[in-house]
Amino acid sequence: MFGKKKQTTSNTSLKRVNHTPSIISQDVRLTGTLVSQGEVQLDGRIDGDIKAEHLVIGSTGMVEGIVEAKSVIVKGKIIGSINAEEVKVQSGAHVHGDVFHDTLSIDAGAIIEGSLKQRFEKEDVELISEKLKPASEVKALLEEDDSSLSFVNKQAADKKHTTEKK
Repeated sequence: MFGKKKQTTSNTSLKRVNHTPSIISQDVRLTGTLVSQGEVQLDGRIDGDIKAEHLVIGSTGMVEGIVEAKSVIVKGKIIGSINAEEVKVQSGAHVHGDVFHDTLSIDAGAIIEGSLKQRFEKEDVELISEKLKPASEVKALLEEDDSSLSFVNKQAADKKHTTEKK
């Protein structure tokens, strides 16, 4: 009105400004995808996928979908897969789906129906064939020193030497 223009912020990404967890209470049921850059405490039900930094599924909480997080604590029920660095399945929890994890702890009384697969960090893959020695070098090593061979391998090496001499 007096010549000042209001500044509009076009920040479309979610930024975490405080460390208060987002709470989905017991009487709430959501359908769709839930995305959070912080901690989510779920005591209600979500029919859809969840992507969060930290997720705690309370004893009354239920998820029917894929869960992706840095850490997941399950006290309630998940029908779907979990993909997280750290997964804790506590007593009384039900997980019906695959669990992909870096670290996993399962308390007595927890139920998991699905496969448990540890995630691996990307590794540098080396070709084994480049490291193998030619057969002539291996043969020379066998002829030089048989003391490090096991009994079975010594018998096989002796048998091979006697058949080559004939």
